[in-house]
Amino acid sequence: MTSLLPIIEELADAADHAARARWLLTVPLSVLIRDQVSVNRLLSAAGFHEGLAYLAAEISALSATRGRDGLAAHTVRMTREHARIGIQIIARGGAEEGKD
Repeated sequence: MTSLLPIIEELADAADHAARARWLLTVPLSVLIRDQVSVNRLLSAAGFHEGLAYLAAEISALSATRGRDGLAAHTVRMTREHARIGIQIIARGGAEEGKD
């Protein structure tokens, strides 16, 4: 038994980057905010650089000051979407940096 929450243990137990990417895409965003230190540590230990970039983009977007339209700045949203597209490709088993 570890001190990690079960949802974080799923990431820790992921077999490869595709499984990690699927976890990142499906986990509630509140978990990414709440457990960002643990998630960052696990992605770093796995050498999942794209996952780290995606996590940083999500945290940045979720933490950004929003404009009058209720949205984060265009650059923040575009960075988030670019990172998400990359993670979606990996989740489908596409191109990965440093495959396991």
